Amino acid sequence: MTAPSKSLPLILSELRTATTRQHLVLEKRIPFFTADLLLYTRLIEAYYGFYRPLENLLFPVATNIPGLDWLMRSKTPSLEADLYALGRDAAAIDAIPLCPFSLQPRSIADVLGVLYVLEGATLGGQSLRNGLYSRLGIDEHTGGRFFSVYGPSTLLMWRGFLACLYEVCDPVERAKSVVAAQATFEAFEGWLERCEVLV
Repeated sequence: MTAPSKSLPLILSELRTATTRQHLVLEKRIPFFTADLLLYTRLIEAYYGFYRPLENLLFPVATNIPGLDWLMRSKTPSLEADLYALGRDAAAIDAIPLCPFSLQPRSIADVLGVLYVLEGATLGGQSLRNGLYSRLGIDEHTGGRFFSVYGPSTLLMWRGFLACLYEVCDPVERAKSVVAAQATFEAFEGWLERCEVLV
């Protein structure tokens, strides 16, 4: 394992070190560069099936983390709006399979470890958005809201998340965050594999 960078807060350095390989492997397998609208729609369905139950698990703790602004961070409404825009009706959305999680985030450290993955994905999505929109002929109003969920506030929201994350200083708590982040990546890849949307 690579030694944590001394130029970053310990928790961020430890999370990056522990999850970089998982992140890179998964990123290469998600079809972000598709021009196939049907495949993209299936991908958004898979994301919905992952985010909706996971955000429900995070909710009880996340709403009580000072400064996190959890209600602004939930991605489920954007994914649902995208599915409607892509032609799915309420019955079809209700029928989307939901990921069964063994992960049970009970502490602030657990929740912030999970959110490191989710918020990082939101930040990274900004670099993919324009290409995705042009290939698929969509925008944030016609099926691509998830990739523009925070709009011009994306960097501000990331910094707000980091401010919460940096409060995790105790070594035991930092370790919990790392385990939760790794488990989230593992669960996400497994779910997308199950949904047959990976390349």
